[in-house]
Amino acid sequence: MLGIADGRLKIWNLVDTDVMVNQFIIYKNSLKLPSRRHFSLWIDSGGYQIMKHNVRVDMEDVIRRYALIDAEYYMSLDIPVTDPRQANQKVIEKNYKNFLELIKHLPDKNIIPIIHLYPSEYLLKFSQEYIDLGCSIIAYGGIVPPLLRKTKLRFKALLGLLILLKSFPNVRFHVLGAGSYLMIRIFESLGVHSLDTSSWRVKAAFGHVLIPGLGERYVGNRNIRFNTPRIKRMELEVLYNSLKNTNFPLMENFYSLLKTFEGRAIINAWVIAKINQGISRKSSFFKLYKKLLKLKEESTEELAKIYEGL
Repeated sequence: MLGIADGRLKIWNLVDTDVMVNQFIIYKNSLKLPSRRHFSLWIDSGGYQIMKHNVRVDMEDVIRRYALIDAEYYMSLDIPVTDPRQANQKVIEKNYKNFLELIKHLPDKNIIPIIHLYPSEYLLKFSQEYIDLGCSIIAYGGIVPPLLRKTKLRFKALLGLLILLKSFPNVRFHVLGAGSYLMIRIFESLGVHSLDTSSWRVKAAFGHVLIPGLGERYVGNRNIRFNTPRIKRMELEVLYNSLKNTNFPLMENFYSLLKTFEGRAIINAWVIAKINQGISRKSSFFKLYKKLLKLKEESTEELAKIYEGL
């Protein structure tokens, strides 16, 4: 599903996909979403703002706002944990108590609990606690910072998810802030039920488009590209043909779309939602992808040993 920042680009009218919106955005921007819709609306509590901007999020405000928002799913209010070394008992129990508080005051709302990069024993313990409370969907969050690092912490975040997927095969796991196009494909290969990403618009703002199987490429005219390669003619052809083969509705405007933020965002959203060509051997993520697929065959116990050893 696609994370949206405002209602300027009504992507749900162009791409058949569910939508994730932060509750801050709905009230700050007075965002109006259609009451009659063909997609599911997911509401995020603001945990990312806590993590990135040290914003204080009051539980009473979340309860009040959630009560007024008509959506299908609502994320629990959580304190993100991006490293198991930060996962002390106080933080873990606070996240659990927040979930209990929300379901107590909002019994008619579908509140989704969130598991973070906890030590393996807590990953399993609190997942089971949520299952015992009747949860069929559990979110896996706080992984954006680890995924941005080319360190063992990135691998550990992915391994933690794999442990959860193998331990609880009947639970629908949702990944919060799935990141890049290639990382999304890795998550899908592991077997996640759903995920959300804002990369479709973030990449577009920096002049990037997503190439199926390869990742992002720069199509703008600036010198600053954030180390993203300029698009090659062959890659442009891959993108064009992939869009055409999936009945992209704006093919006649393809080249003009590449020149604007809105156009690139529409292309990126379509690639994420409609085109899955796996991960090319040419991609820098290919070795990681193959390693994780191999680890899927290992037992949960063996995976937990590897996880704790990282």
